[in-house]
Amino acid sequence: MACNGSALACYAPPMPGSSSSRTLRTIRRRLLAWYDADHRAFPWRETRDPYAVLVSEVMLQQTQATRVVERFPRFLARFPTARTLAAAPPAAVLAEWNGLGYNRRALALRATAAAVDRDGWPADVHALERLPGVGPYTARAVASLAFEQPVGVVDTNVRRWLVRRLRTEDRPRALQRSADALAAADADGRAVDWTHASMEFGARICRARAPRCDVCPLARDCPSRGRAAAVAVPRQAPLRGSERAYRGAVVHDLTASREHRMPIAAIRARLEQGAERIGPALDEPSWERVIAGLERDRLVHRADGELRLGTGTIGA
Repeated sequence: MACNGSALACYAPPMPGSSSSRTLRTIRRRLLAWYDADHRAFPWRETRDPYAVLVSEVMLQQTQATRVVERFPRFLARFPTARTLAAAPPAAVLAEWNGLGYNRRALALRATAAAVDRDGWPADVHALERLPGVGPYTARAVASLAFEQPVGVVDTNVRRWLVRRLRTEDRPRALQRSADALAAADADGRAVDWTHASMEFGARICRARAPRCDVCPLARDCPSRGRAAAVAVPRQAPLRGSERAYRGAVVHDLTASREHRMPIAAIRARLEQGAERIGPALDEPSWERVIAGLERDRLVHRADGELRLGTGTIGA
């Protein structure tokens, strides 16, 4: 592994038998030229603030970019800094997050805001990974987009084109090696643009279905040109009738209610009214399992015959 003094800048060079340094530099230059000529304008691409970058990356997990375009500026208007988010009641954060899904992300984001407000931003990728809810991908996204470090990110879109174009083995460590090698292939100082370009390319050109090989900037010498194979991704189980459907419905109703609280009987009645969309009425053991899970994740709590959004601990 080669490093230049900062763990953020460490990368693994290509392994024997992988693409040459010249090939990696060529891919990087062609992709950046394509990105310069044609890319989508997203509000999170206009900031280098690590807090704003983190908010956008957490929102974009499992949520369509078109929805995040609207919600990202609104969230930052409500919680403009890590300190304001850390100081906000959990119920207020969950209410603002409503509709983005996977509500535990909002509480993890709040916990991270508290950590960086107290201790400052970590100095390396591994420390970033230890922040609440921040895994390898998000840590590298923040490192590259906020701190301009030449580290590669591997989301679903990047994974797909690495497998197709470089014939990278479809395993996390191999994919990360390829992404890191590309990120550090040319000392052009364009770490931010490269991260955006690598994801944009997979989303718009090397698509899962109907890849656009006819306009691909990397088509020359591409072994998958005209015959790009599907790169399998895990499929979620149907939403209706799943535990996450009931959990989501409970949290949604609480965020929409006055003071973010409702009688338990009213919540159960709401679930039954939405049976066609959410799933069949829950029996008592199933109801208890759903609510206990929400309490365990600190998304709701029970008090005086009500369900209330967030935790019941002051200052939690």
